[in-house]
Amino acid sequence: MDLYPYKFHPIYKAKIWGGRNLERLFGRPLPEGQLIGESWELTDLGADVSVVAEGPLAGVSLTELTQRLGEKLLGRALPMPDGRFPLLLKFLDTNDINSLQVHPDRRAAAEIGGDSALKTECWYIVESRGGWLYKGVKPGVSAEQFRQAIEENKAQDLVVRHECKAGDFHYLPAGTVHAIGPGLVLAEIQTPSDSTYRVTDWGRGRPIHVEQSMRCIRFDLPGPTPGADGDNLLDTEYFSVAVRRGRGVQSPDNLGEGICQALMFTAGTEEFEITCGGIPTPTLAVAGDTVLIPAGCAAPKVIADESCRYLQITIPGRGAK
Repeated sequence: MDLYPYKFHPIYKAKIWGGRNLERLFGRPLPEGQLIGESWELTDLGADVSVVAEGPLAGVSLTELTQRLGEKLLGRALPMPDGRFPLLLKFLDTNDINSLQVHPDRRAAAEIGGDSALKTECWYIVESRGGWLYKGVKPGVSAEQFRQAIEENKAQDLVVRHECKAGDFHYLPAGTVHAIGPGLVLAEIQTPSDSTYRVTDWGRGRPIHVEQSMRCIRFDLPGPTPGADGDNLLDTEYFSVAVRRGRGVQSPDNLGEGICQALMFTAGTEEFEITCGGIPTPTLAVAGDTVLIPAGCAAPKVIADESCRYLQITIPGRGAK
């Protein structure tokens, strides 16, 4: 049986600003002696490719899965031009501030050339221990003023700081200057790109990318907002995001069918079940798990108690905005 809800082995990334909080929050057996800043939950990018963790297709890569199943996996959604899966999902753990940085849109990626690629993303705050972040240039700041601030090592004075609490949501279209401060664990949903240009790295010695950053930064983006209201958080041409809550065995969450969707479980004290019509054995998940549900799965449902919180990420089909 090729169609069922898939779980994948995480790919851990050690970062100088990372920590061990995924171990504490989700019971993850992290690599010993490393500060883990990122856990790539679902990825088909370069050498970082997710592998199915269990079930009949255990050991199959997401690249092969996308090629083998085609529309049975993606529905009406399109893969990347090179055939890769069109989404990248992560958990991030920041115990120190990461670099003040920016990602390119299509225009900037074309101007920079090489392997530069559009990167649009959003963040859902899973935990905040007094955490904060930078997002967006302050209104009225010009490119000339911002370049001068970079040269004077004062760029952070020209971006907007947000205090964070669990459940906050932030959208960062390509071209948004940003940095994640200490004290946060968050889920990141993004287009599959790792093109990042540092504005400053706070004196830690890593390269910064002034010219590339200035090509990327969009000074005409809408002003930053603290998040969205309601359960439907975001709808873009690349992905849509909603936050859901478990409702108990008697009232399972119906997820809709015929669409490719991923679930990132961010909280819960019990084990959850993901069921699909015609599949006798449910997929079991706990807080911290990410599950990919193929478009070809009939009547998918989540059965979980009210402690459960998860993000439902869907990929728009052909003809979507």
